[in-house]
Amino acid sequence: MLEAALEVAIATAREAGELLRARLQTPLTTRYKGIRDVVTEVDLEAQSLIVERLQASFPDHAIWAEEGHAATVGAAADYTWIVDPLDGTNNYSRHHPTFAVSIALAQGSDVLLGAVYEPLRDFLFCGRRGQGAFVNGRPLRVSSVEEWSQALVACDWARDETTRARVLQMVNLIIPEVYTFRTLGAAALGFCYVAAGWLDAYFSLSLMPWDVAAGALFVAEAGGTATTPEGAPWSLAGGGYLASNGRLHQHLLDAAQAALAECGAEPNPRAKRAKPLRGYK
Repeated sequence: MLEAALEVAIATAREAGELLRARLQTPLTTRYKGIRDVVTEVDLEAQSLIVERLQASFPDHAIWAEEGHAATVGAAADYTWIVDPLDGTNNYSRHHPTFAVSIALAQGSDVLLGAVYEPLRDFLFCGRRGQGAFVNGRPLRVSSVEEWSQALVACDWARDETTRARVLQMVNLIIPEVYTFRTLGAAALGFCYVAAGWLDAYFSLSLMPWDVAAGALFVAEAGGTATTPEGAPWSLAGGGYLASNGRLHQHLLDAAQAALAECGAEPNPRAKRAKPLRGYK
């Protein structure tokens, strides 16, 4: 079943990505779900397409998606698809080229497989737990960089002010020490780029499960490390995540701990929006 599921995930991610590419230069209707949290009709169109394809192939599976009613479909199922139809909506709404489709399949709290498609660059990331991860058919492997001073690091900004202050504190601690720094605006791609060795480390302190499920699996399969800012193994609970090639992970943890100590470590407000998967502890 898993081999067939990965094939469906790949085909569906590609199809949704083609929709995003075709609609990029057309007029968009946007609305705000919250502060700095935009959604377009293209998000909804892509999600409808993905849900339709997944339900047609796996009618007994649940679907947990970012937009609309699909978050409740098949809530009692053993397998759950975790979907971000447009990772990087703010980028997309401004015609910035960094965005992707992310689809993952979980059993209980275990992510089994995923596909992330970046349509403008035609990068297809995919993988299965224990079977490796790939980009356009080539095996993913994290970088071999060992010196923090040679690291290429990226992050994404949180939307709420408290968490954004923690991100800023981490950035202030990291930038003077590393080779260079980037921001992406598309969390799934941050994890994918670490898995591919294109980044040495990436962090975001405010993510939802659909932002991280596929990409964090790829980091692990590529030999890297993904944790919470406190150093616990990554999970689908939502909140903050750090990803690296493993060799540099302690530097990320040190910066995260210093930022949390400086700014306070109250729970991430975004994590409260996530509904746990069946079987998730």
